[in-house]
Amino acid sequence: MATISTALMAVILGTSAQAYDPVVLKRGWQRVASDQSDDCRAEVGTNGQFYILSVTGLSPGGTGRLQLFNGDMVPIDWTIRASATGTWQHYYIPFRFNRGEGGTVLAQVSAAECDLALAFSWQRRKGWEERLPLRNRASR
Repeated sequence: MATISTALMAVILGTSAQAYDPVVLKRGWQRVASDQSDDCRAEVGTNGQFYILSVTGLSPGGTGRLQLFNGDMVPIDWTIRASATGTWQHYYIPFRFNRGEGGTVLAQVSAAECDLALAFSWQRRKGWEERLPLRNRASR
């Protein structure tokens, strides 16, 4: 009975964030946005500083388009290529040079198979908690 329940939990947990990189899952990153269209699924995960955009269900080796908007920054407009398994992933660090403390990122992924839209809020990571002058950790 324990084997069946363990297998069932593995199936349930394994599908809860299917687009994520396995390393991201193991490190406890949180999903902050997701969208699904037909057989495609897109997700954004974060550890609070770095974000990963992941899409599954694309044609193996197929191309698509990523448009990403972050406030008044110049939008990203890339051609993307799916892997041999029909997935695409990219890490992203939201940043607005000398502009505010955060904002909302909008991402649109378009491919022959689907159109997916994602939106997530981010907060600028604060700097050092130790005041200048900085000291070597070994000398503390």
